[in-house]
Amino acid sequence: MKNCDPHILSQGPHFSLTHCDRCQHIGLYYKNLLIGYSRKHFARFVENYSKINFNHHAVYFPDESARIIIKTPHKDIQINLDFQEFTELKNLLQESALLLKAYELIKA
Repeated sequence: MKNCDPHILSQGPHFSLTHCDRCQHIGLYYKNLLIGYSRKHFARFVENYSKINFNHHAVYFPDESARIIIKTPHKDIQINLDFQEFTELKNLLQESALLLKAYELIKA
């Protein structure tokens, strides 16, 4: 990590997604969550996340809010999101995946 030189793929008021050319690490920061991915795991996560239908998988929590629990590549970490957060993260992931592909094409 000391030699990393990440560049921002996407950024907003409470999220950021970065990529390092040197180690190929992808970092996802979303609110209070920080997850690192290899390129392979990131691509798989984006693909699987993009297929999720919130309404089919949401559960009601004790506060009566509908939320969805998303698995991550790390077996002991799950992401708990309401509909607005789920949609925001979905857009961030899809946008960043496209930007990463475009960046790869430019570098080739």
